[in-house]
Amino acid sequence: MLGALLHGNAWAQFTYEIDQSIPVEAGGKRLAMPWAGGLNSAQINTMDLNGDGQEDLVVFDRASNKISTFLNQENEYKYHPEFEQLFPADIGRWMLLRDYNCDSRKDIFFPISNGIAVYKNTTSPGGDLSWERLKFFRSTSGLYSEVLLTMGFSLTNIALGTGDIPSIVDMDGDGDLDILHMRFVNPFSVQYHKNMGMENFGTCDSLAYERVDQRWGGFEECDCGDFAFGEACTASGGRTNHNVGKTLLALDANGDGNKDLLFSEEDCPSLFLLENKGTTESAIMDEANFFPPGSPAFMPLFPAAYFEDVDFDGVPDLLVSPAVFGRTSLNNPFTHSVWLYKNTGTGQSPNFTLVKKDFLQDEMIEVGDYAYPAFVDADGDGDQDLFIGNYGNAQFRGVIAFFENVGSASLPSFRLVTDDYLGLSILSRFSMRPQFIDITGDGNLDLAFLLTDGLNLTTSLLYIAGTQPNAISFDNLEVKSIDFQIGNSENILLADIDQDGLVDILLGRANGALEYWRNTGPAAALAFARQDNAFMGLSPSLARANLNASIADLDNDGREDLLIGDQNGNLTVYGDFRAQGHSPQPITEIIYDRFRGTYTGKNLGARIKPTVANLFNSDKPSIVVGTTGGGVLILKNDGGKQLPDQPEIHLYPNPVHSHEKLSVLVDRGLLVQLFTLTGQKLTEPLFVAAKQPFTVPANGLAPGMYIARFTYGGKVYGRKFVVR
Repeated sequence: MLGALLHGNAWAQFTYEIDQSIPVEAGGKRLAMPWAGGLNSAQINTMDLNGDGQEDLVVFDRASNKISTFLNQENEYKYHPEFEQLFPADIGRWMLLRDYNCDSRKDIFFPISNGIAVYKNTTSPGGDLSWERLKFFRSTSGLYSEVLLTMGFSLTNIALGTGDIPSIVDMDGDGDLDILHMRFVNPFSVQYHKNMGMENFGTCDSLAYERVDQRWGGFEECDCGDFAFGEACTASGGRTNHNVGKTLLALDANGDGNKDLLFSEEDCPSLFLLENKGTTESAIMDEANFFPPGSPAFMPLFPAAYFEDVDFDGVPDLLVSPAVFGRTSLNNPFTHSVWLYKNTGTGQSPNFTLVKKDFLQDEMIEVGDYAYPAFVDADGDGDQDLFIGNYGNAQFRGVIAFFENVGSASLPSFRLVTDDYLGLSILSRFSMRPQFIDITGDGNLDLAFLLTDGLNLTTSLLYIAGTQPNAISFDNLEVKSIDFQIGNSENILLADIDQDGLVDILLGRANGALEYWRNTGPAAALAFARQDNAFMGLSPSLARANLNASIADLDNDGREDLLIGDQNGNLTVYGDFRAQGHSPQPITEIIYDRFRGTYTGKNLGARIKPTVANLFNSDKPSIVVGTTGGGVLILKNDGGKQLPDQPEIHLYPNPVHSHEKLSVLVDRGLLVQLFTLTGQKLTEPLFVAAKQPFTVPANGLAPGMYIARFTYGGKVYGRKFVVR
């Protein structure tokens, strides 16, 4: 019982909520959502997340294996991470949101090992997002399948290649969803699976497929930009060898009423249009052209296309982002990896104009990929400044971006000063991972960092010696090397583990093990000897692969805690780690879930790098997470306080003028609905997240008094407001 009480008390000290309150300025512009975490290989979907009747944005990033959610607020996207935890946790590789049963609610299509699985959207009016995993009846066996089935020569699953993304659209205009995908074995042709729901049952909700064409369009893809129209591919040895990922998007690109095809593949930098010169049912393709004309999409590798309205004009636009699982090219500019082409035509006859190459990214901290944050009071003014290392810039050189804190210790505000601090790009290496610490033992803060050599892929521990104890200052920029090399997928934390005054090393191995290397000294010599190949019992584990560690006193008890981020995007805390021994007690449920009113674990994206900084002059510091997407997330310690029985609700301004916006601020997730004094309903229930200003649609109301009705835990709370 005592152990349980101690665990409960410890858990209560490590409680956080995602915070987006700190302003950030870059390039003379204040970023709208700086702490959204960055994007690399974005798959763009829209759906109504909060029940307000407006399409919001749901982005699945293949590289970080993470869903990011953005609310449409007054025709602007705002990052709202609380909705991410409402999506199923088993989604990976790709996710397409499509309404398969015509109930005006988007459902989820996603891959598993043997085909395409589906989650049905079961959200009730005014309720939180909810899903039901579908199973499909095998009529021949009486068993059920977890993946979609199609009738070919027999009833079978729809098999996809690992890197493929299919096209799931209504091909024939009958209201149900059909499927196009590439065969993942030779010959590489398009298979067309027609949904027979409307034909057989008169409804669109059956997902009953029949493979009606194994060579839709009459072509094969042979190699990058090489297509065989009306014939088979030819290759030495009598067969092609080009089994890589491929993406398809069917749309009417020329307004003739037939579906054309946008095509890309993993080893190719271009997006191709294959114009259909036949009909949708009997497609004929005889040429492939770069697309869109005028400003064709061209990326280092594998551009994938999405057709969604993201500029709020009711017309679907074209978005292109690489479908890669990670960096596959030395010059992949992940700072500009979501291209937006505005559709100035219609959904049936589109005309695409390139608007920007950094859609959403231009409003975030975005350093490319594998952001590696570090904090230090660089100028000795008493507040924490932000430094972010990255995997590589457009020239594939690891650099450090420097954001000066131009606010204060309790009200921080960051401004980008340079994206190449100290000009370290001149070292011509990649995977920059900085840390500020007195590594030489002279009392002054040094800049230590890891960099990887592009020729032999070895990672070296380097440093530049500082000359001041309470600020960052260098007499010269001589880069010194420490005799300690690791692999590129491994990480180092410098810290005094045995508290002997010398800096030791915690080495996170690629296999998930944590090693302790003791500094055998003296300080000037920096010699390390391995003391433990499974520190605290953390031996090899796939669940902890590519682990990154940080050490700080997180709970203000005078004892340091160990924080670990892993391959799967999870954070784990080991309280007072020096006292834990080889059977440590992990704490993972530390992030507040505003919908469930509890603390849970959360996927923050693959291969996260956590660090710790006191950003709000608090007795308990914040956790700051660098992401694979090249951005940063802030987790602010919320004290784990119990909410009072009565919710705190603020409406402002009140009174509000008819041309102004009415904002709501609450201390917990609530539903709000507007009524007249006579009880006439003005809006459907809208979800308002805790501690995040939310605009309710009060503008345009006639002068008078109204009621905002809030619902929480089955109870109703009313607040009056006046429109002038």
